[in-house]
Amino acid sequence: MTYKPFSQELYDINDDAKNLVIKWLGVNGIEAWVNPDQYGIDLLSDEKKYEVEVKHNWRGESFPFRDVHFPIRKLKFANKNSVFVMLNHERTHALLVDGQAFLDAPQVVKDTIYTKGEKFVEIQVADCNVVKVMA
Repeated sequence: MTYKPFSQELYDINDDAKNLVIKWLGVNGIEAWVNPDQYGIDLLSDEKKYEVEVKHNWRGESFPFRDVHFPIRKLKFANKNSVFVMLNHERTHALLVDGQAFLDAPQVVKDTIYTKGEKFVEIQVADCNVVKVMA
């Protein structure tokens, strides 16, 4: 099985997404903070834990695909108290997947611009919530 190697450059480009999600959660009455464990899930709160990523080929309000794919390596963060947050390129909208849906989802293998034959969790967008996170 192949995994996308860690890229400090991509991490730096997308790291602001965590603070944006913290701000959005705060507006919705949830105090969250960046996990001090750099290898753990991205954000913590008293109730839930959040894993955050940016999908650069999603532009605009509507998610352009029928299914959403998360790398299988993120499965280690999935439980009934986790939420997976995928922001669009502009960081104005987010697709939310609860941890149980993540655990229940089928796994698929696909090629990406970074890898060949990487495993992903595949979730139907109909099973997700898309929300506006910025005005």
